[in-house]
Amino acid sequence: MSALKRIKIGMALLVASLTFSSPVCAAIIYDFDIRVNFDGGLTASQQSIFSQAELFWETLIIGYRDEYAGPGLDISASGPAIDGPGGILGQAGPTFGIFLPTYVYATAGIMQFDAADLLNLEAQGSLLDVIIHEMAHVIGFGTLWSAPFNDVLDVNGNYVGAYGLAAYQLSNPGATFVPVEQGGGPGTAGGHWDETDGGGDPEIMTGWLDFPSSISLTTINSFADLGYVINPDYAVNINQVPAPSALALLLLGLFGLRKKLRN
Repeated sequence: MSALKRIKIGMALLVASLTFSSPVCAAIIYDFDIRVNFDGGLTASQQSIFSQAELFWETLIIGYRDEYAGPGLDISASGPAIDGPGGILGQAGPTFGIFLPTYVYATAGIMQFDAADLLNLEAQGSLLDVIIHEMAHVIGFGTLWSAPFNDVLDVNGNYVGAYGLAAYQLSNPGATFVPVEQGGGPGTAGGHWDETDGGGDPEIMTGWLDFPSSISLTTINSFADLGYVINPDYAVNINQVPAPSALALLLLGLFGLRKKLRN
């Protein structure tokens, strides 16, 4: 078993600097675009992995559902020295966003990781998985779920967004919510899919890193509940859920993409 099985990965909602505004909307969907700005402490190979993660999410998320004429998402990425290997990995989350009538979108965020941990994760081959995971939090996974943001949690803190739930119901017929992690402490609880403490589930958006990891239709379509347009190849129509065979093809396709990105 890889030592990475027990790495806990979290999120940081940077409340102190999270600022939102209200724009004038135009009736048009614009391309979803992530721009990663490198602010020091990252090697050339690490910068390349950030770029691969950017491409990964831009392949799955292609636009906006709420007439958003916004500028996309700017992410400040850096690798400062924090406390050496282990300990604090860093922080990632949205720092600026925009309120629209139906959705709240992140427009800027931060991804900051300890330089020593970056080196270890890269050497172990799991850095891409970690960056994809944390970039999802900057986009809004877990960080913009609750009220007054996109309000997709029930009173017990479980996920009830229509698109993510429809995808989950493909393999869990009759489910009325997607279980959300309630343990793990701050940064893990409330912002990930539920998983046994310590890991065991390869899904990339649980609170523990299992390597190699995979991504589910539930995760991909949860971004539709945050107001994004999903690549049609991976989108669930809540009025006509695709057959299970479509899910199998999706997983095969994504495993191929992830393998290619690592080469």
